Amino acid sequence: MKKINILLLIIVIFGVFFLSIQYFENNKYNFHLNSEKGMLSLKDFAGKKLIVYFGYTYCPDVCPSELALIASVLNQMPNKEKAHVVFISLDPKRDSNLTQTSQWVKYFYPNSTALVAKNEKELEKITKNYGVVYEKIDLKNSAMGYSIAHSGEFYLIDENGKFVKTIKDVSYENFFNEIKKFLNE
Repeated sequence: MKKINILLLIIVIFGVFFLSIQYFENNKYNFHLNSEKGMLSLKDFAGKKLIVYFGYTYCPDVCPSELALIASVLNQMPNKEKAHVVFISLDPKRDSNLTQTSQWVKYFYPNSTALVAKNEKELEKITKNYGVVYEKIDLKNSAMGYSIAHSGEFYLIDENGKFVKTIKDVSYENFFNEIKKFLNE
């Protein structure tokens, strides 16, 4: 009898552990962030294939280049209406004007949403879950005051809110092929 109870206890512990891991993995990429339309989470994008990018509007080079890459590739896709670009700001302080941030992102690709965290703590949690690396760099004698060095990956999330993959190789050919495959799945 004791052996059965111990066995049942072990099964229950492993079951709870397994379910906890599954729950975390399924919710790891969720967010609750400010947008021009109010607070949004992954549920608000149900039915859309998301291309998530982390950057900031004061970025002088990488962010505009990568957003232009997204636009260029999507504009060549016959089924581009399936895709929605989600831009998550790494600079909640300077990107706090949600209307301006949204307009900036939509300049590159109209079917986009700009999201901004309430504070650094919230941003740190989201970037950790996605695996985004970033660091604020003070710029002495610069009108910008500071810059943000950051990784430049794209994150693909399917229409059910499930993480599909990270695109690290952002060469045009690779990005084009990855997005084409993603939109046709």
